[in-house]
Amino acid sequence: MDVRFEDSIDVMKDLVVLGMFQEDEDTCYKFLNTVFAKELQEALALGIFKKTFGELYSTKFAGFGYRRVLVLALGAKEDMSLERLRRLLAKAVTYTKLYTLESFSTNILSLVESTGKFSAEALGMAAAEGIFLSNYSFKKYMQPTPETTEKEIHTITLTWMKEKEAVQKGFFQGKIISECTNFAKDLVNEPPMLMTPAFLEKVAEDIAEDKRIKLRVLDKKDLEEKGFGAFLGVSKGSEHAPKLLILEYYGSDEGPTTALVGKGITFDTGGYNLKPTGSMETMKCDMGGAAAVLASIKCAAALGIQKKIIGVAPVCENAVSGTAYKPGDILLAYNKKSIEVTNTDAEGRLILADAIAYVEEKYTPDVLIDLATLTGACVVALGSSISGIISTDKELQNALQKAGEESYDRVWPLPFLEEYKESMKGTISDLKNTATVGYGAGMITAAVFLSSFVSRAKWAHVDIAGPAFLLEGKEYLQKGATGTGVRLLSYYFLSHS
Repeated sequence: MDVRFEDSIDVMKDLVVLGMFQEDEDTCYKFLNTVFAKELQEALALGIFKKTFGELYSTKFAGFGYRRVLVLALGAKEDMSLERLRRLLAKAVTYTKLYTLESFSTNILSLVESTGKFSAEALGMAAAEGIFLSNYSFKKYMQPTPETTEKEIHTITLTWMKEKEAVQKGFFQGKIISECTNFAKDLVNEPPMLMTPAFLEKVAEDIAEDKRIKLRVLDKKDLEEKGFGAFLGVSKGSEHAPKLLILEYYGSDEGPTTALVGKGITFDTGGYNLKPTGSMETMKCDMGGAAAVLASIKCAAALGIQKKIIGVAPVCENAVSGTAYKPGDILLAYNKKSIEVTNTDAEGRLILADAIAYVEEKYTPDVLIDLATLTGACVVALGSSISGIISTDKELQNALQKAGEESYDRVWPLPFLEEYKESMKGTISDLKNTATVGYGAGMITAAVFLSSFVSRAKWAHVDIAGPAFLLEGKEYLQKGATGTGVRLLSYYFLSHS
């Protein structure tokens, strides 16, 4: 897809997409074509089209050189945001594909710039995200038919009448972030019969072809020798051997080190605490945290982030078999703490516990962020539009919240409560992996459990269970995987490198 910035609307495109603020005169496009302006004025008068944000008016008009015209309502100028810009351009992309057109030209970016609320670089980033995130599809396993084969958009022209260097820089960054987000979507959308630990290792090998990235892999034998008892316990029921994938990105040899740890359960049956029908079908998404970490390392390298980042993905299946771990088992974690298994479906925290303890000992990071599709409790609390965050460091939490608001890959804080530690203490072990039934606060108690494996680093736990995999698409996020976490981390690194 070729995206260009031009001083005026490109008359050679299949579709023109025009923006209209609430404050604009009904005849504001009279300069473009008087007959079209009258048609639009009548549509507004009849209530066929309204200036409320997101409303659209579509027409075919013989007086234009375009095949179709689309007018998008931008809402009030004071309510305009970067997220609204993403959504507007996503509508333009969706409409273009719906009518099997190959190109469009739009003045929306320059109209949003005219509000004076945003920098050129920020506008460029948001524009790229709206375009490239909405253009994603995952149809590799579908037989090509006229219904399933989408016509590609070849060119897009964005009007921009000012100096173009800053907006093009932002657009370049936004395109990279979008492509890496889409990369994470691809990984999560793959069927679990293919997305095994060995498959994900090959993905990591491809990422490590960048000379600034080094891959280390701990296989089952290594994990046994080093004492990853919690991780190995979860993986016992599967025929696919576990892997600890470590991507070391050296964007700088100086400054603090940041570690990312992503939960990589390639399929989660729940183990002997078996998930019921209706809860298991989407569990290929349980490696969404690992996908986000791998994609974020890939993104950091492409953006040239000047920082040392360690990406860690403990990867295995949680399967049921005669060798699978059972409720009542005692697992000895990497940091030598014993854990009673009270629920085999609380497996994510077990593999994260070993990975977190190992990365702290091996790399002594200054900042440690884990991402995981960890708890249904987070989904109950926050739904599918936002992730939960719990941190022991207020500065880190605020920085991630800010990155989330800017990228709209948002996080919302829940408290870390010391008194909840009592609920995670075992009776015949140091810890248990779930709180007493009926205790509640499932996301908080999970974070409290993980905190037992963090000793020095500034730490934040991000539960992406809600937004990581959608049952229905919305705006630029399609049904299925969303790549949650990649934009959050990428924006965070751009502002902290």
